[in-house]
Amino acid sequence: MENKNTKTTRHEIYTTLFNRIIQNEYPEDTWLREDLLAREFNVSRSPVRSVLQNLEQDHLIEILPKRGARIFPFTADDLEDIYELRRELESLALRRAANSLSIQKLLEMKALILGLKDSLDFQEHARVDGYFHSYLIQSSGRRRLIRMLDQLYRLTQTFWELSLRQQFSKDVTIQEHIELIDALCIRDIEKASELLTRHIENSKIRVLTLVIQGNMVQESQVKN
Repeated sequence: MENKNTKTTRHEIYTTLFNRIIQNEYPEDTWLREDLLAREFNVSRSPVRSVLQNLEQDHLIEILPKRGARIFPFTADDLEDIYELRRELESLALRRAANSLSIQKLLEMKALILGLKDSLDFQEHARVDGYFHSYLIQSSGRRRLIRMLDQLYRLTQTFWELSLRQQFSKDVTIQEHIELIDALCIRDIEKASELLTRHIENSKIRVLTLVIQGNMVQESQVKN
């Protein structure tokens, strides 16, 4: 059985490599090698191997025997596609979850979100956002859908957190969440689905604008 320290180490390595890859911190044609990464993180090769396998499952690298792991450049097209997939799948999850959502739980989340209006603690904003979206997704009860959305959410999280540092983005996000919760509380699922779709689309636009202006991803393939 894997102990807690091993899980923590794997999570830390995964998070570090994940953020480096999606922010294109590695030079083009960089190969990730188990032995070098194990030395960098001062661990055995076993947790590194596991992390690389997870990154391959996220389609961020390709593992080639005896050569290492080749990094796939993360582009604006990738980010746009991920948001569009999330928009469609999360709307589906919302419809599946409609009859399972607790009004009391939704009101508790509304209070949490309203409490963030004057907060500049962006990690807390991210935590509450993740808690809210996770509740909607988990309530669908559809395991495959939950796994797919968990991966998509993870792929956008770093960029989304950066966008929150803009006051306008933070305020709009709070308002969008409140409107969505209000619709869910009166069981207006059509309106809630429309609001969720608009919220994710708006997030996509804000994040793409931020990362392109900041040269955080490759722009060459951006769609017109």
